[in-house]
Order: sequence, then C-alpha cells, then structure tokens
Amino acid sequence: MNHTNMIVAEGDITGDTPEIFEAFLQTEPFDGFRFVMALHSDGGSLVGGLRLGQMIREAGLDTTVQRHPLDPATGKPGYDTAAGRCFSACAIAFLGGVRRTVPEKSRLGFHQFSSAGGSFAKEDSVYMTESTAQLMGATVLGYIMKMGAEPDLFTWLSEALPHEMWEPDQDERTALRIVTPDRFRGFAFEPYGAGVITWSALPENVAGRSAVGQVTAYCKERVPYILLSSVSSANGVDPRTRQMIAEELSGWRMDNEATGQSASYGRDAVAIRMEDGLPLAELKLDGQGVELLKGGPVLIAVDFPAVIGAMFYLRTDPTEADRASLDAAFRLCIR
Repeated sequence: MNHTNMIVAEGDITGDTPEIFEAFLQTEPFDGFRFVMALHSDGGSLVGGLRLGQMIREAGLDTTVQRHPLDPATGKPGYDTAAGRCFSACAIAFLGGVRRTVPEKSRLGFHQFSSAGGSFAKEDSVYMTESTAQLMGATVLGYIMKMGAEPDLFTWLSEALPHEMWEPDQDERTALRIVTPDRFRGFAFEPYGAGVITWSALPENVAGRSAVGQVTAYCKERVPYILLSSVSSANGVDPRTRQMIAEELSGWRMDNEATGQSASYGRDAVAIRMEDGLPLAELKLDGQGVELLKGGPVLIAVDFPAVIGAMFYLRTDPTEADRASLDAAFRLCIR
C-alpha cells in the first residue's frame, strides 16, 4: 500500500518477498517525499530478510513497527495504526531503514538463525553445519555493521536460541543503534570571534526531502541566530531550489512539543544562503525563541510550499549539558 508516505508490509517473509518488493518499487509512484515502511511480521526467511533490508536501504526508506488494520469500507489497510510486532527475519529487514523507530507497545525481537532454507522461523529445529553457520554468521554481522547498528547486536541475538526470542528494551535498542536518533542533541561548542558557537549534527535527519543535518547556534552583532546546514554536498540543495525557497517562504516557527508553547517569525527572520554550499538558512531568534530552544523538545520548521522539493525542519531535545552550551553561545546576545 502506498498512500501519502506510508508503505504497509505485513505477513511472512519468504524467498520471493524481495522480488515482490522490487516489483512494487518499480510500479508505485515515489516523488521524493520520505516514505516509511511499516513492518508487522513474525519473520520467515533469513536470506529474504537480509535482501529485503538491503533493498529498503537502497530505496532510502525509513522503517517502523506497527499494524494498519483493514478499513471495513475498502478491505485494505487503513490509516489507523496499532501496535505491531517484528520478529527474527523481520527484525533483520527492519535494520535496513535509514531511520528506524519502534513505537510504544510495538515489539521487536531477534534470535539465532537456523537452517531449513535460511529460515528464522521459530518452528525450525534443524541446525546449520559449522561451516555454513560461520558463513551465515559473517554475512549477518557484516549486514548489521553496514546498516549502522552496533556489532554487539550480533552477540546478543546469538544468545537466543532459534525457538527463543530476545526483545531488547528501549535503552538496549538505543545503545545498540537498532533504532536511530531522531533529535539533535550532544551540542559541542568551540571559540568563534569574541564568543563561542555551539552545534549538533544528525545525518539521520537527511532523507527524502529533508535537507538539514546540522544546526549551529551563535550571536551575530549581539542578536541570536541558528544556522541550518546540510552535511554533505551530495545531500545539499541546488541554487535554483534555494532561490525558489527564498521567493516563496513565509517565515519560520518553533514549537515546544511538551508544553505546546510556540514562537513564530516572519520572512524577514530567514536568510536563505544562496551559494551552493552546506549552509542552507540562517534564522533570527529573540529572547522567547532562545528560551524555547533551550527548554526542548522543540520542532523547528521553515515555512514554504512542499512542492518546491525540499524541507528545512529538525527536532531537538537538549540535555542539561546542551543547555549550558547554548547559554554559552548566546551569552553575548542582547535579549
């Protein structure tokens, strides 16, 4: 199913699943928006899961674990969501997502692989020969590392027998990078002029039309600013698109997602960087904006029509150390 930005994938993973998915990718319209693949499966073929995960990564898709119950009116998966589960081969495919999330109450589980055609299914009891197991182990470990998860994930999943299931909790999923960070944190600061700048990078925020991979806070002429930047020229925004954004933007806003407080700024508070480089837009703040930014969690978005082909937005949730860094960056500002 492909509507707005969600692909629903439910059921067993077989050796044919990658070919079915490839046919889907070739026939369904993808227009550059970020697409999320919602997985709900008890697993199946290990080889199928590995190939599916690789295809998800090559297509630049995100992954999540959730169900989409059937819409009674259409008989097809609807827009409503429910907690899902993604076990064994499905969990391997899940790692292919550029950005990976597991919503509350959804379940993600791993265990050892067994034979029977490279299946991860719980009912399989035929164990691989030592040489085959070593080869598959190396393949799975290489895949885990290539997808950006920690190598220790392989150790943990290997400790659960094929008829068992290890379900990492949120702390374990984060530590092992099974899920990816979705908010800018860990601000570093360095001297700049008479003061300091502080910055945070989150390459995972760059996918689809989302272009912002770094945010930098500083004072300029005693006024607080934040600079939104890309992380590489390959993921940048071309000069023509920047010109269109500069002509069509209406301003920018910041919303505290915990308290509901917000601050809005007009187009004169946005300076689009027109040169073809990593900096994208400089946003001017005031005292209210500075306090909102430090208070977090906040959503920051530059307002312009999505049809232009890019999106300048980010989420940040500063720690106490981050707040100290932001205070240092804004110390010389008049607020």
